Amino acid sequence: MDSGEERIGLGGAAAILGCSQDTVRRYVAEGRLHATGIAEGNYTFTLSEVRELARLLNEESPGDQEEEEIFEGEVIGDETFENSSHLPAVPFERYERLLQQGQDYKTRLEERNRQMEEIRQERDAARVEIDRLWSEIERLNLVEFQRELQEKTISTLEEEKARLETERENLIQERVKLVEEKAALSEERTRLEAELEALKNRRGFFRRLFGG
Repeated sequence: MDSGEERIGLGGAAAILGCSQDTVRRYVAEGRLHATGIAEGNYTFTLSEVRELARLLNEESPGDQEEEEIFEGEVIGDETFENSSHLPAVPFERYERLLQQGQDYKTRLEERNRQMEEIRQERDAARVEIDRLWSEIERLNLVEFQRELQEKTISTLEEEKARLETERENLIQERVKLVEEKAALSEERTRLEAELEALKNRRGFFRRLFGG
């Protein structure tokens, strides 16, 4: 190995590989990455070898590195203790991103709940409006019926009025005819009374003339 090649520490290797320092140590234990200073805890790696491993890891499974970053990471102060904890940790930056994602999910959930509440309110308002429209339709149907009945009534009254006017005209004509007949009868009565009086006078004349 070339001693003049650039070397990096455990934190730099973890940053390039996109994983936790514990994962880098596991790569060393598996023989996938060579390191010096293992006994003292001061891991050093050649930059080119770390980059080559990063390339191989990306080719093997591009999505695995982010999953390892989620479930395995570093907690500030833990890397100085070799056997302090074997529980998976999360990098501080990733922890902040997870918190932000959780907040985003919460915000979207609240927004979705708000939209659903608005939809429910619109649905209830639509139901109220439908009921109102049905009542209006029923009222309009009743008004239309009343209007038709009124038109029919007016039409019937107009026809009845026309019929009564015709009968009135007929009655007036009949009255005029009766008045004329009455006048004719009066004249006939007067004539007959005059003739009767004349006959009475003639009988008295002849009675006196012949002594009867």
